[in-house]
Amino acid sequence: MAHHPAPFPFNEEERVLSLEHLDVLDSGSEKAFDDIVLLATTLCDAPIALVSLVDRDRQWFKACIGLGVRETHRDLAFCGHAILDPAQVLVVEDAALDPRFAFSALVLGPPYIRFYAGAPIVTESGVVLGTVCVIDTQTRQLSERQSLALQALARQAAALLEARLLGKQRARQLAQFEEQFKQAEQNPSEVTPLLQNSRCISSLGMLTASIAHDFNNLLQSVSAAFQMTRLRSRRPIDVERFAETGLQAVEQGRQLISYLMSSVRGDGPELICIDVTARLHAAQSLMRHSMSERIDLSFDFAEWGWGVLCMEAQLHAVVMNLLTNARDALKGTGQVHVSTRWVHVEDDLSLQQGDYLVVSVRDNGPGMTAEVAHQVFEPFFTTKAVGEGTGLGLAQARDFAIKSGGDARIDTAPGAGTTVSLYLRILGCIATSEAV
Repeated sequence: MAHHPAPFPFNEEERVLSLEHLDVLDSGSEKAFDDIVLLATTLCDAPIALVSLVDRDRQWFKACIGLGVRETHRDLAFCGHAILDPAQVLVVEDAALDPRFAFSALVLGPPYIRFYAGAPIVTESGVVLGTVCVIDTQTRQLSERQSLALQALARQAAALLEARLLGKQRARQLAQFEEQFKQAEQNPSEVTPLLQNSRCISSLGMLTASIAHDFNNLLQSVSAAFQMTRLRSRRPIDVERFAETGLQAVEQGRQLISYLMSSVRGDGPELICIDVTARLHAAQSLMRHSMSERIDLSFDFAEWGWGVLCMEAQLHAVVMNLLTNARDALKGTGQVHVSTRWVHVEDDLSLQQGDYLVVSVRDNGPGMTAEVAHQVFEPFFTTKAVGEGTGLGLAQARDFAIKSGGDARIDTAPGAGTTVSLYLRILGCIATSEAV
């Protein structure tokens, strides 16, 4: 009987383009990847281990122990089958008895494969690039501990591939800057674009810091959701609801990472026209879990169907920042109100004439003096104790509003609470399904 190769994944073209974008194929050996296969052979007690990347018509080994070749034809690749299910470790205990592999040249001839276990290498966007796999010439089984170890090594391989790409991009940028500075020595007029590049680098640093700030808040939501899950584990309906809240926070975290990666690469965030009110309405459960039990959180989503150009992950992150600030100001007890409203602006120094959707977060806390309120949107300004705040939340909120065609405002006074409002430029009316 003939050997039948694995079918292509449903997203084969996207998968291959993602692999090619990493610029790793046919590169030299690197210790970080060599360490992965060394750990794989040790943890799984197997003579052969690979970091295998599945190309268009071959599987190529970024790292290899126990084989004398760096690639094989894709038609023969066990890994071609493993990448079909990103969530599972493919285990073949006896290849000679498996109809997918029994007539493979790699089973009938050198290296006479009998046992195979491969954990898919999956990118942040869910694309499978290849596997971390172990191979043996003897039939055997894979323990649960070994399976988990392979999956952990596959995650590490995915992270290393992303880090490797970023390192190469930074090296190219540095080389370009050095060349520009050399040219500037002979032509002073070129100093201006160099300063602009420096500002871009500074902005990237700010972006990275703000992403870390957002993740801190997201992780608090995840922690709260799953703590409630544990406490109410005997009530299945509550378990499902709190678990869903945790998963929403995790998905926002994934989107923020994608935003960071796209900003580093220079291809920009995914800006889309969205109904902000509808998106905030859908996230009420997540917002409630960011508050303590003694804080009364209320909503008034009065305006539906107005389209604003922004990134949804940033919208959620900014509102979570504002809620966190309100919670901290209340010291665990008080009232917070989130609302949306439509306004028309004409004679305003910082806003263009037109229609805006205003997203507001109001608390009845102690408020701020005029001097403090004047500084709150400045990056790294904070009234919190050292180690308790980065001073990036409100700066990022204003940056988000400006990028959405508007601005941010604060209304506060000692003893009168605080209201932070985001003015987001309305592009027009879009179809929406208003919740009842």
